[in-house]
Amino acid sequence: MEPHCFSFPVPSTAGAVSDARHQVVSAVHGWGLPAAGDVTESLALVASELLTNAVQHAGQGPISVTVRLTDDRVRIEVCDASSVRPKASLPATDDEHGRGLFIVAALALGHGVETTASGKRCWAEIPAHTHPPRPDAAVHVLLPRR
Repeated sequence: MEPHCFSFPVPSTAGAVSDARHQVVSAVHGWGLPAAGDVTESLALVASELLTNAVQHAGQGPISVTVRLTDDRVRIEVCDASSVRPKASLPATDDEHGRGLFIVAALALGHGVETTASGKRCWAEIPAHTHPPRPDAAVHVLLPRR
């Protein structure tokens, strides 16, 4: 499969997150991934979490999204104008926020943050194809101690 790439700007508003998520899903659907299923649902959730962080924490600067499809993975990148790196912390059980990075870590093959000339790039990669789970596979998410 040849690599595909789609980039677009996102307004710094909460309502823009939903629109951007739909654009990401539409792009990968146009590249041949199913419109529904584990890959699409994981991609939509990861996109929402990365975009929400950018909108909530990066101020009013520009935000952009890039999504790339290669043979075995989908990479989503969200760039914003803030140099402050996201940091996972353990939320209290009644907190309404603070779980996004844990969700990204649970769904992604890898994720990270890179400093750019104008701020930062938060990225995550998810498998491009659904594989049946191995019976001996386990998911481990390390939580920081309070």
